[in-house]
Formats: sequence, structure tokens, C-alpha cells
Amino acid sequence: MGTFKFSIRMLVKDYKKSLFYGITLIFAVTVCFVFFNIINNPDLADQAIAKSGGTWNEVQMPFSSILSFLIICFCCFMIFFANNFFLSRKTTELAIMAMSGSGYINSTMYVLYQTFTLLILATPLGILIGRCVVPFSNAYMYQMLDVSKDPSIIPGEAYLYSFILVAIVLSMICVLTAGFLHKNDIQTLLSQEKEMKVKKNTKKSVSLVFFGIYIFGIVMMFMNPHEPTAYIAPTLVGLSGAVGVIRYVLPDVVRNLKRGIFLTKRYVLISISNLNYSIQRSLLLFSLMTIAVTGMLAILASNIHSPREFTTGVIGYVVVIVLLVVSIIYKLSMEAMTRKTLFLNLWKIGYTKKELNKIVRQEVISYYFVLILIPLIYIVFISGRFIYYGDMSFQFVFVYILSYVIPIIISGFITYVQYIDAVVKPIKGGK
Repeated sequence: MGTFKFSIRMLVKDYKKSLFYGITLIFAVTVCFVFFNIINNPDLADQAIAKSGGTWNEVQMPFSSILSFLIICFCCFMIFFANNFFLSRKTTELAIMAMSGSGYINSTMYVLYQTFTLLILATPLGILIGRCVVPFSNAYMYQMLDVSKDPSIIPGEAYLYSFILVAIVLSMICVLTAGFLHKNDIQTLLSQEKEMKVKKNTKKSVSLVFFGIYIFGIVMMFMNPHEPTAYIAPTLVGLSGAVGVIRYVLPDVVRNLKRGIFLTKRYVLISISNLNYSIQRSLLLFSLMTIAVTGMLAILASNIHSPREFTTGVIGYVVVIVLLVVSIIYKLSMEAMTRKTLFLNLWKIGYTKKELNKIVRQEVISYYFVLILIPLIYIVFISGRFIYYGDMSFQFVFVYILSYVIPIIISGFITYVQYIDAVVKPIKGGK
């Protein structure tokens, strides 16, 4: 009972570390409830009801149900991602507990008590929010499908499957938490929040290979016949090249710039170092964003004349963008909190608060510019192919790009404000 009380007290006291995790849990439960409603609502199901046969080739599933299932899986993945980030913010506490003589079981239960508490709060709240959202989504889809029915009626399976999913997720979190604590010793736990490593030098020939892979992904789009699934492989190839450039080439570029033209530039020298580290730590989110926006573009374009699938795709696209944007905001905000000492030392050696603001602004703008640019190039080429073959209009492409760019720009402003609040405003005195 002592461990339970201590874990809850620390959860309340240091609520900022668990705020993103809690929001992610609530949002994920809400989304899963909405899509379980779509899957189990007979009035929203595809008239070509799922059929099963003697072999896998004879199995037929409505595309809207498949897409809904994929969105639910994505929400579960984001819960696991949030849990991993939640654990990474708890490493100092866990290390102190270990040094104080706390055993492996107590440390594991300390985290699980907090996780279980957040789930207990998030599950009913998420379902309640989902219960308020579903009538509006049902009404919209009923209107698109010309169905006359009370949109507030929700199948009982939506509630049942939501609770079952939460139970499965909790079981997986228990396994992941136990594994995390088992493989990390005290020294590793203490260093995780402070470690800022970059990759070793990469040969120029290797750098050219990664750039070539990214370009080859674009070339592959013109080598395949035009169809929605034809852009999956090129996007994955291009993404692998982009990840290689960011992970192996970018550190060397930054290092050379710091030794060269940026050596005497007070602002850029600091911001570009922080930028490199932030991007390295966001490779997974960058990859997910690229796959999501390019994949959903092909899905929406191929189902633009199918109201059921198109509406499901739009809802799924909004969900994916919101989850990724919120994750990026929180990740950068938490990393900013670890740089308080850095900015305080910069102020002590002569940097003004105005100059520190400029460093933060350069870093945030550059970060979100890269986040927009990597997928945007592929969006332009993919949408250009769809427009060329008459499967998509310029207006649709314009709206789609805005729906991707605007949330990222808004998240950039939010990140900037939180960054300044974390590292500049706490500095007392001076200008």
C-alpha cells in the first residue's frame, strides 16, 4: 500500500509529465469508440457484407471496416508510444527508488499504479466524449448514405469492444513496462534524459546513396501503372532514404556548418545543434507522419465517389494528424524542459533574453519546416499523378495540403510558446 500511495502522490505532484499520456489515452479511447461504432453499426456497414470462404482468397471484408480497424490499431500504437515516452520521463524517479533499496517488483508496480490510474480515469471519460461525438458522425454519414435513422442510437458492441481493447492494452503495457525496467540499470536510467549523442562521420558516398534513395522513390512513381496501391512502395523507399539522410547525413552537415560558416554566428550555432538533436529524436514521428499523409491521400482519392469509405477516411485522417501533432508538441516541450540549464548558462555568459528567444524561434521554425517538407514533396508528386489521370481535382489537393500544413503551423506556435515558458521565462533579471 505504501508504494501505491507514493505513486499516486507523485502522479498528482508532477502531473505535467503524465498530462500528454492522459490526453493520448482519452483521445485514443474516444477514437476507438467512434470507429467501433462504425464497424458494428449495421446502417453504416457496407451493403457487400463481409463474406468468408474456404480460403483466404475467398474472404471479403468491407473497406470501411478494414480502414476503421487500421485506425484503431494506430491509436493503440500511439498509446504504446506515449507509454514509452511516459517511462522515459520517469527514469530519474525510478533510479532514485533503486538507489534507495526499492526492488524490481516495487519499481514496476510504482509505474503500473500510475498507468492504471490514468487508464481508469481516461476510459470512462473517453467513452463519454465518444458518446457525445458519435451522434454527429452518425448524422453526417447517414446524410451521405441517405439513411433515415436516429443517429444517437449506438450498438452495444461499441461499448463492449472498447472495454476489451482497454484491457488488452493494459496487459501489453504491463509487459512493456516490466521489460523496460528489467533491461535498464541505475546508470542507464540516470543518463536517459540527459544523453545527447550524434552519429559518427558518414562518408560522402554513403550520403549520396541516401539522397539517391529518396529521389529514386519519386522515380518509382512514374515506373508503376497508376493505381492507389502503386504509391505505397515508392513512398516507403523514399522514406527510407529520408530517414538515412536525417540519421546519418544531417549530423555531419551540422558539424561542418558549425565549424565553418556558422562558427561566428551566436544564434545559429546553438539553434542548429538543438535542431539536430530534436530531429534525431523524432525520426519515428517523422516517418509516421510521412506514411500517414501520403497513404491517406491515395485512400481518399480512390474512394472519393464512395461516401461511406470517403467519410471514414476523412475521420481517420483527422484522427491521425491530431494524434501525431499532439505527440510532436509534447515531445518537443518535454525536451525543452531538459534544456533549462543550457539556456541559463547562455544567459550567464552574455546572451540576452531577446537573443535566447531568437535561438528558440530559429530552432522551432526549422524543425517544423523539415516536418512539412519531407512528406510535402511526395504529396505533390502523388497528387500530380492523380490530377493527371483525372482522379483528383486541384481544389481537393489544395484543401488536403492545407489540412496537413495548417495543424503543423499551429502546433509550431504552441511549441514556441511552451519552449519559451520552459527555458527563457524562468530566468530572473536582465533583458
